[in-house]
Amino acid sequence: MTMIGVRIAALGLALAVLCPSPQAYAFGLRLGPFILGGQAHHHHHPRHIVRRPTGAPHSDATPTDVAQNRAPGLLYPILAWSSFADDIFRPTNNSSWPFSYESIFNQAFAEYPVKRIADLCPRRIGNSDGALRWREIGPTPAQRPLLQKLGTALAQANGYLIKSCPAEIPPLPVERLQLMVSQIDAMTMALEIVRVPLQKFEQSLDDRQRARLSARAASEGVTPVCAKSLEPANWPMPILQQALQPTAAQEVALNNLERAFNRAASGLNAKCSDRLPAMPSARLQAIEARLDITWVAVQTIQVAVAQFQKQLSDQQRARFNALQLAATP
Repeated sequence: MTMIGVRIAALGLALAVLCPSPQAYAFGLRLGPFILGGQAHHHHHPRHIVRRPTGAPHSDATPTDVAQNRAPGLLYPILAWSSFADDIFRPTNNSSWPFSYESIFNQAFAEYPVKRIADLCPRRIGNSDGALRWREIGPTPAQRPLLQKLGTALAQANGYLIKSCPAEIPPLPVERLQLMVSQIDAMTMALEIVRVPLQKFEQSLDDRQRARLSARAASEGVTPVCAKSLEPANWPMPILQQALQPTAAQEVALNNLERAFNRAASGLNAKCSDRLPAMPSARLQAIEARLDITWVAVQTIQVAVAQFQKQLSDQQRARFNALQLAATP
């Protein structure tokens, strides 16, 4: 996977700050798309719904943006696959990064009824022929088998993500965050399935065909999805303050949590080019790099939340786990 060393180094830094004991250094270092977090524990307590306060950061999101942020793609990455495929093969300014800072919290703190969960993962492979629509570049007879292999890889990646759907969503936010970490790995693996066939097809293009692809990307004037808006630095700290009413002794833990959230948001805001790559394989690599940054952000939040909860009373922990930061998608 791309930039895995960066992931481990960043995670090690977060653990060094948040988890001083030797046992804590091992906490959360669980790579691989098939590790779905801890066992589900059902708690019976009232739900405390706390909405974003009036003064929280506001964005001019389109209906598409709202739908992507509400869809639990961090838990079921198959729901974000069509967005990534469009960003690779048919980029438009209508798309937005589906794994935003706000969506991390919205999906960690949302209620998912059992019947709704059963409908989240599609039962069959969807349309994956986006690459096969490149008629304007005029593929030669020798290139058509390569294009067909690319279409097969897209279908395989789609099927892989369907198989990666979890059977259930863990009830606790910290467990959901751990599931998000492994599901980001699943999305990276799906992109890796597509990467080599895409590169082989691009390598077969002549200068005229490559120029047509580049000209189309340039003419659309698409802004990279990560450059559209900055992630809010301290959301949802005001909501947590209101819900938990921390004691003076808990202020240090709360400050540590806020610093971790700030690091996660800053990481998501960093390393975003203002120019969209001209070729699809370069756009795929940019998405993979963005996924690595998102992986580190989610892991940082997950470790920080786990450590913060240790400082809470049983009553505060129950209120924390019962928070709903977004309506059920």
